[in-house]
Amino acid sequence: MKDVIIIGAGPGGFDAALYAAKQGLSVTLIEGHKVGGTCLNYGCIPTKALYQNAKSIHHFENLKTFGLETENYTLNFEQVKTRKEAIVAGQIKGIHMSLKQSGVELVDGYAQFVDAHTVMVNDVLYSGKNIIIATGSKPKMLAFNGADLPCVHSSKTLLDLVVLPKKMLVVGAGVIGTELAQIFHAFKSEITLIDFQDEILMTEDKEIRKRARNLFKRQGITIHTNAALKEVVQKQHTIIARFETPKRVESVEVDAVLVAVGRQANFGGLDLDAVNIKHNEHGIAVNTNKQTNIDHIYAIGDVNNEMMLAHKATYDGYRAVNHILNKSDNIRLDVVPSVIFSHPLIASVGVKEDDLKADTYKTVKALFKANAKAQAMDDTDGFVKLITDMEDVLIGAHIIGNSADQLIHELTTLIHTKQTIQKAHDIIHAHPTVSEVIHDALRQFH
Repeated sequence: MKDVIIIGAGPGGFDAALYAAKQGLSVTLIEGHKVGGTCLNYGCIPTKALYQNAKSIHHFENLKTFGLETENYTLNFEQVKTRKEAIVAGQIKGIHMSLKQSGVELVDGYAQFVDAHTVMVNDVLYSGKNIIIATGSKPKMLAFNGADLPCVHSSKTLLDLVVLPKKMLVVGAGVIGTELAQIFHAFKSEITLIDFQDEILMTEDKEIRKRARNLFKRQGITIHTNAALKEVVQKQHTIIARFETPKRVESVEVDAVLVAVGRQANFGGLDLDAVNIKHNEHGIAVNTNKQTNIDHIYAIGDVNNEMMLAHKATYDGYRAVNHILNKSDNIRLDVVPSVIFSHPLIASVGVKEDDLKADTYKTVKALFKANAKAQAMDDTDGFVKLITDMEDVLIGAHIIGNSADQLIHELTTLIHTKQTIQKAHDIIHAHPTVSEVIHDALRQFH
């Protein structure tokens, strides 16, 4: 009997396996598809490879600002795909090597519970003192006429396109839809982005949402909110997508439709009812230690539906393993930074202004256009927004703009350690750097 059986080798599962093995536990890691999970194979990593291509295109098209005259360019989409796939393959190889070096037993197949300590994989039984469920999530799909047409894609199948679509409808203006809309827009696809909610990026702070929408529209992306997809119809070589807005039914001719309306917990055929693990269609119920209602069975990452982020899954895994080891930690799972790889970048951590009651907080903003380094980079759109409680302790930070994916970590550290504005303001920032925009925001509290 192993100390730990981990079901699912995505970021949460394989990081938990490596950490547990390093702590001296015997570990079996079970994966029915590919190590790395959705993040590595169909999500975070391949899309960020594509994002870098899109970023390079944007930079190239603006080189005249820096006095560089450039002629027309062509995009070799086959090379773009080859590069993306090479990065993924290299990461997979690295994970296999790390697991082998750590002594983790990797089992290829899908697990099903037999009892509270035993799972079956390919007709073989595996038993563990503890079990960690890390089966991740899968794309949600909509029911509409034409949903089964080959031109309709999930975020997974879209990455397998051989030919770039000239026109694409993106259904869902959350993180996934927004990122892919911007990437393909940079690749010169004509993008229509729709969402059934009142605004795009509803997980973000209200001021971030407003600024993002304005900037995306300025770039040439057509956006419809309060809009619902009704049907996709193909007649010979013409594809028409119809969606309903409060005013009328709109029709757009497209080459592809991306359905990116979120993700849902993936139970992977585990048969949770066989061992009476409490769950619903949204995910598995867990406590702060990631325990299910059965003390020695844990659920981490997307499958517990707390926050669907790869790094959150990793730290869920650390928390679960620490609990198995009866070891305390300082992980704050209420302080998890998130990044949207759009143009401009968006990042956030902590509370949103939308979630707070009046007279319980203070907020300030600092604009990138006042930052000398951002001006030198010709990247001045956006702002940093900081939120404190009434005792001047930083509790939330939201960024849209230059280097947001890097700047957010300084603010995460300040929130994690419950720093006051005065203490944070006393930290010296190098000049000239983009990070000075944080200092500019902090001094506005004085």
